[in-house]
Amino acid sequence: MDSESKRPAIAEDRISALPDAVLCHILSCLQPEFRKCAVSTSILSKRWKNIWAYVPNLYFDNHDFPSSADFIAFVDRALQIRNSSAIQKFHLHFDGCQAEDFCHIDDWISTAVKCNVAELDLSVNPHGEEMFELPESLLTCGSLMVWKLWSNPLINIPKAGCYPSLKELHLKFIYPDLLNPENDFMDFSQFPVLEYLWIDGYLGFKSFTFIISGPELKTLRINAKSENDIRVAHVFYINAPKLERLDVQDDFLSHYTLVNTRSLVEANVRAYTKRATEFLAGISSVKCLAISSPFLRACSVAAFDNLRELKLVLEMDYFKWSLLTKVLGILSNLESLVVEHERYEPPCHRGDSELVIRLEECQETKEVFADVLRWSPPEFVPNCLLSHLKTICIKGFKGSRSFGYRDEKEVIKYLLKNGQVLQKMTIYSPGLSRGAEKKLDKELSVLEWGSKTCQVEVITKVV
Repeated sequence: MDSESKRPAIAEDRISALPDAVLCHILSCLQPEFRKCAVSTSILSKRWKNIWAYVPNLYFDNHDFPSSADFIAFVDRALQIRNSSAIQKFHLHFDGCQAEDFCHIDDWISTAVKCNVAELDLSVNPHGEEMFELPESLLTCGSLMVWKLWSNPLINIPKAGCYPSLKELHLKFIYPDLLNPENDFMDFSQFPVLEYLWIDGYLGFKSFTFIISGPELKTLRINAKSENDIRVAHVFYINAPKLERLDVQDDFLSHYTLVNTRSLVEANVRAYTKRATEFLAGISSVKCLAISSPFLRACSVAAFDNLRELKLVLEMDYFKWSLLTKVLGILSNLESLVVEHERYEPPCHRGDSELVIRLEECQETKEVFADVLRWSPPEFVPNCLLSHLKTICIKGFKGSRSFGYRDEKEVIKYLLKNGQVLQKMTIYSPGLSRGAEKKLDKELSVLEWGSKTCQVEVITKVV
């Protein structure tokens, strides 16, 4: 046997032999948290030296670099290498940038536009009081379909003739009025094909007005947060003839005007507003509604003739089962009901400190706090229980050693007894012991059920 035959065979590098387009696709499949791995492939061989720069999804974050100068040099080099290759997603986050860095950011965004970028994730937060202005090339970008913008202060939305292909817009901000006190108005009516709009952030210390009017808008999410000591009434004017889903979480006492929203199918409302009745009247055509108890308490519930699914969240309102009585009495066509609540644990004061006793750890509830029955059934059985309500789900049930158990038990007893067409009741009780679960099953089995085909399921695992 000669010496050549004794040499170990060198494995063939089949991956490096693949076309550039295939290698770029492989690297683009990496999750954002592994984007550094794509750059690291440049040390494998000459074949891999610049492949990373041609991936269709680019992620640039200054937090990945020791200095702004290093970050700028890296982005400049990456975009120079790829030249005019198409960009699918362009992720650019530059926190703490200086005014002298704006020209680089402007060039990067303009390059992405020239490369027909489809999705832009942009976060530019200057260190000083200087404001970064979007390049004009972005305003008329015909390829941009998804735009995620972290903007502080708010960027003025231009008038007609801009963003002709934009379908999704995510806007986040923090107290924009601190840096731009003159900006108190934002108009979202200039996006001709926008279908999804998400407004999220801390609005600040003065009133803002939002005009939201889009002929193609289908989903609108508003998350308006505030500090505890800020109570400013903001204005949201919503006119969207094709709106199907509305999600509002509002810490403020905002004023909402909803017009031309008869196409609305689903709404999720978790808000604190003095104008709750007016708001509900604007969404009265929905088929699916999730609503919080503080909002519901503040209003007269409108007639929801189309409502089929209701989720009622009892936020720290363990005694507000009367709200359930309130809604069941007017929702004649309701088919699905979900009741979810946070538990109330009464405190025991001792001097200047507060000792919270968890009642589920006690042997008997009466040792700490009298568990007084507060549930009061309606005078007449609601029509929905007699003819429409098919599924009921109760989330947050903790069992006989928890505070409010008597109310929960009576509510379940009432619903089972009067649900003439009820098909299934699901009780979620995470953490319930095996012994308590058996006790609950036994108690449920001896109750009077109005529906002979109803199934009751108790789920104790955390889901």
